[in-house]
Amino acid sequence: MRQQQSKHYLDLYWFSSYPDLYWISSKSCNDFWAKMVKRNFLVFPKLYLKPIASWNKILPGGAIHRNPIPTFPDAPYNYGGLLAKVQVTMSFLPDEDAEAKAWLRRQGWQEGESFVCMQVRDSSFKGESGGQGGITYRNSDIATYVTAAEWLAEQGVWVLRMGKKMAKPIPTNHPRIIDYAFHPEKSDFLDAWLFAHCDFCVTTGSGPDAISAIYRRPILVLNFLPLYLLSWCNAVHVPKKLVWRKSGMPLTCREYLDNHGTVDYLNYAGIQWIDLTSEEILAAVQEGWQRLKGTWVDTESYLDRHHQFWEIYRSHPDFPTYHSWVHPESRMAATWLESKGDAFLE
Repeated sequence: MRQQQSKHYLDLYWFSSYPDLYWISSKSCNDFWAKMVKRNFLVFPKLYLKPIASWNKILPGGAIHRNPIPTFPDAPYNYGGLLAKVQVTMSFLPDEDAEAKAWLRRQGWQEGESFVCMQVRDSSFKGESGGQGGITYRNSDIATYVTAAEWLAEQGVWVLRMGKKMAKPIPTNHPRIIDYAFHPEKSDFLDAWLFAHCDFCVTTGSGPDAISAIYRRPILVLNFLPLYLLSWCNAVHVPKKLVWRKSGMPLTCREYLDNHGTVDYLNYAGIQWIDLTSEEILAAVQEGWQRLKGTWVDTESYLDRHHQFWEIYRSHPDFPTYHSWVHPESRMAATWLESKGDAFLE
């Protein structure tokens, strides 16, 4: 049996000419998504399948049916570009679609209007200290996203600030911006449906955005670290800024790739991380939205730098571990890449 593990805690086992067999290894962080999985796949109790997988490791010849668990959670989605090449069949039921649209209409949305899911991880994720491994550098301040959210709203787009548990409300009163994270009718069902049906997903990279990618929704990943791109889907990326503490000099692309780890590691290496400004977030959101609408035009300068970036990225020793097939629309944002000096790509 070959094995893969997805971001949604699924262990996948399959036989070459037999039905796929699945189990859910631990409690899902979204009960409705687990329900969706169970009604679309052959999911059995872990008690039944785990022993079979264990025996497969021992029995002679079992190794040819087993694929080691990828070391990076996004790796399964990159398996030969499988996700981009197959049609999504995990459909919501008609009454579920009706229920979600009725909820949106109660917020003021009308059929056919665009909406964006905005997921910004903050200090409430695994506690103020950043949780296991010290990962506070992945948190962001929702206030720095307000300018971008209001720009989208002024384009006639509804913006839903997502999140299961957030530290503070988004500081805006714009009628087209819904602080869904603090909405009394928030539910696992709406979480899944909204991420699956949004026109565009703005995220700092925290799990539920994978639902948007599964349903082919373009993604903008902001303020993320380390520099591991969502290479398996349509995604534009702008990471946090990294500078050397002693000199204040920004890290080069190769140094971004070489230096990744916990907060303790970055501190030990003498590296400071800096959040994107409101203006930088706005520029990235404008680019992402214009790419979606087909109005963005890449400059020759950017295309050249984009090519150089991927040459460096593909040549890095870690690349085969985390990536295989690369989606043609996975990219660093032009607004970010063109703002870097020539030394960044040396």
